[in-house]
Amino acid sequence: MLPKLSMEISPKMPAGYKYGWRYGMEVTDAGTLSKDRALLNPTLLVALMAVYQVGVWTLVPALTYSAMPLDVVEGYMWGREWLIATDKHPALPSWVLEMSRLATGAVGWPAYLISQLFTAATFIFVFLLGRELLGSKRAAAGTLLLTSIAFYAWPTVEFNHNVAQTLFWAVIPWAIWRAVQQRRFAWWMLAGAMAAGGVYAKLTTVLLLMTLFAWMLRDRDARRCLVTPGPWIGLALFVVLTTPLTLWLVANDFAPLKYAVSRLLPGEGQYLFLVNVLFNIVGMFIVVAIAGLIGIRMRADDASGPLGLSPPAGDRVIAFLAFVIGGPLTLAAIGGVLAGSGLKVAWGSSMFNFVGLLAIALRSEYFTDMALRRIAISSAVLLTLVPLGYAALIVAGSSRGGAPLRVNWPQAQISKRFVDIWTRETGRPLRIVGGNGWIAGLVGVTAADQPSIFSTGEFASIPWSPWITPERLEREGALIVWDARATWVDLGVPAREERFRSKQLIDGGEIVIRYVLVLPKRSNR
Repeated sequence: MLPKLSMEISPKMPAGYKYGWRYGMEVTDAGTLSKDRALLNPTLLVALMAVYQVGVWTLVPALTYSAMPLDVVEGYMWGREWLIATDKHPALPSWVLEMSRLATGAVGWPAYLISQLFTAATFIFVFLLGRELLGSKRAAAGTLLLTSIAFYAWPTVEFNHNVAQTLFWAVIPWAIWRAVQQRRFAWWMLAGAMAAGGVYAKLTTVLLLMTLFAWMLRDRDARRCLVTPGPWIGLALFVVLTTPLTLWLVANDFAPLKYAVSRLLPGEGQYLFLVNVLFNIVGMFIVVAIAGLIGIRMRADDASGPLGLSPPAGDRVIAFLAFVIGGPLTLAAIGGVLAGSGLKVAWGSSMFNFVGLLAIALRSEYFTDMALRRIAISSAVLLTLVPLGYAALIVAGSSRGGAPLRVNWPQAQISKRFVDIWTRETGRPLRIVGGNGWIAGLVGVTAADQPSIFSTGEFASIPWSPWITPERLEREGALIVWDARATWVDLGVPAREERFRSKQLIDGGEIVIRYVLVLPKRSNR
């Protein structure tokens, strides 16, 4: 029901205005009011945000990159082997990339599109949960705030385990909340299935699951669900779906966990993780201030706004959002402290799906339509300027230590030249490419013969390429490549090198790649 219109016309009001809304909601007639309502339609705002995110952040890398990002190249190369997991992560992102290649016959732009579809779907599920907790308008505001968080901008162009996990971290809390509220088997089964999907995306999903279990023990309504079959049916489905991964982890000595430990930063990195996390979300606080939700003085009974927004968020809603955000972050930080090491900042990306909703919930008593309007405008500006700025940096060829960014390497030229060398000298298709994972991936990802990647390039250490055996290597041979600036193992064969030009190189330098040909020792016939 619409609140009562104020019939008091301010002498300062521009001529032609009939009614004056408090807080800047001035309208001249019913038509203007209807238009304003349409512009502030929560579902429309989130839909436009999602579509724009997909469009602009797919086009930027597709138009500016000459080589795919490291994780994308790696994912494509793993995907063709249909693994359960690698020494680094479970393999769900690789499956998605390989399915996109089979569906489109292309690599590159499908990965950029998929990454943005995952990100846009994350926004949608954040909105769906927010609508349950805060109402549609506040949910839209909390979702739009995500455009001011760095995690949801340029990092999303690289489809990897962090991006894949982010979607599941949005779906799982939504499904759990719905399951607790409605107590239907279907919601518990969805929660179990999505929890399994999240684990296949990245093992750190376990931190979210532990947090949600702690919330269920704390929340009265959720505790009551634990004496019903629903949660246990969902748990059973989760166990069944994750059994193949569990068996793989046991058989391979929990290699991804060891990889995670190897990636930890030195001890002082503990504080850098928290500082970097704050740096990534500082933009949200700026937009919240622009919206008028920080540093204002209003009476709570006057803040409902002209369209009768719902009452302020309750303690249960705030507690749920705080648990979902703070729980995994706290567990990760404790793990870093116990290990005496710091964490990679990208590991925190999925933990901030609902930070916009929490910000709105904490200031919900002061939320107005004007706040939503300002957040929407800020979101549109950010979704325009940030991609343009990022594209400009890529085109300018910002370099690190004199070398071009990886996405500016001449990938097509590198792949063609090395495939031609192999074919000319062996007369056979290239079936195995190894050495440095990045360089080997550049050669193999677009090679017509779809070569397998040999991650270590030698058998002296544990080869995390189980599809490569000594017998296969002897039969098919291999091309081993690496960056000339790095040292590599002695393969007992003289190394040669190839040089490549890139317009982003400074001082007329060249990209130098060294290689050896491990020739087949017996005929394929």
